[in-house]
Amino acid sequence: MSRKKQQALGPVGTATGLFLLSALAIACACLAILGVKLANAPVLQVEPLFPLAAYAVGVPLALLWLKLSGWKGDAGLVGAVFLLCGIGLVIQFRMGSFSQGLAKPAALLPFPLGLAAFMIGTLLTGKGRGAWLSGAGWLAYLAALGVLAAMLLLGRSFRGGTYLAGNLNPSEIVKPLLALFLASYLSRRQKAFGDTQNGIPVPPLSALLGLVALWGIPMLMTIALKDLGLMMLLNAVLIVMLFAIARRTGYLAIGVAAVTAAGFGVQFISANARTRFDVWLNPFADPTGKGWQILQALAAMYSGGLWGAGLGAGVPQSVPIVTSDFVYAAVAEEIGLVGCTLLLLVYATLFSRGLRAAGAAKTPFERLLCVGLTGSLAVQTILNVAGVTKALPMTGITLPLISHGGSSLITTLLIAGLLTGLSDRK
Repeated sequence: MSRKKQQALGPVGTATGLFLLSALAIACACLAILGVKLANAPVLQVEPLFPLAAYAVGVPLALLWLKLSGWKGDAGLVGAVFLLCGIGLVIQFRMGSFSQGLAKPAALLPFPLGLAAFMIGTLLTGKGRGAWLSGAGWLAYLAALGVLAAMLLLGRSFRGGTYLAGNLNPSEIVKPLLALFLASYLSRRQKAFGDTQNGIPVPPLSALLGLVALWGIPMLMTIALKDLGLMMLLNAVLIVMLFAIARRTGYLAIGVAAVTAAGFGVQFISANARTRFDVWLNPFADPTGKGWQILQALAAMYSGGLWGAGLGAGVPQSVPIVTSDFVYAAVAEEIGLVGCTLLLLVYATLFSRGLRAAGAAKTPFERLLCVGLTGSLAVQTILNVAGVTKALPMTGITLPLISHGGSSLITTLLIAGLLTGLSDRK
């Protein structure tokens, strides 16, 4: 689409056009999957179609809301978000995730609630309102500690993670809360963390100790929760935000070394982390036990080859917990390397648009918040894909907007809404 046409349509018009193209592709995919399902079991269940109907109705309503609110942001960002949402719904529909929740209507609510979170996020940061959140940094920090404390006191262990009643995982909200806190905290100390000697970051001792003390509390709590994935993600986001505020590559080098050392060291205090590390090193040591999941995932991806087995033609059920942690393996089996590459390109578009919003931000706080939120989504994607492909140990991190999980979907759409508002040029 030419620049003149984009200007004539406006951001919402462009986003609507992108959505219509995405919706057409998603509808074709759903029809193909439905054809396979009916061929195998000629009984049409209406309930599993509800989330898809919510997508078809909810996204246009969200776009209409953006238009009526006068939003002038990045259409590419919104288009990438809703395309990934559609792909995720198609994949979960194919794997029967919605059929499994027929007895629980709450299982069908995450996407509508996520759309509400998206609009709330846009409302909070749109039209230049993002700057006022700078004063909410400490409130966000305390809220994050409160969520982690609730998980420690009330949570129960399940599949290596900690959940509240109903398998709720409120720790997902910790990601945007701590990103908001870091953006507020670091933007006020930009000069201190920019000090260097011979290219090596040397912030004042008081600034360094203050950050270490404040950051150490939630990190110790995540270790107590045995949530290796959340700990690695949050520390990676901290490194990215330090680099963004100081523009010193030394932070990247020191940070990567520190996160690697911490990830390696956690295995000595967490049996679950040690098991994941051992499976990563040699899954064949226990191929029918602890190594079964990753070996089945690797076999599924290998069988997909270049073009995949086709939608509905794979056997995703052979991979344990395939709808959440290992959904990328099911995607690779059915749409192959080519399809996975295209999927990752959509993610790359989302991340690049988030960084573009950071570059256009008017204040250091808004720029850092964009970097932190975008970095959170990017690191989460990398950890999931790298874990499934055995490039890194599995962390239990979900694939944003694709994996099954209501808490993850709602939080990711909230983050997307915040970025959408921050991209508003008004």
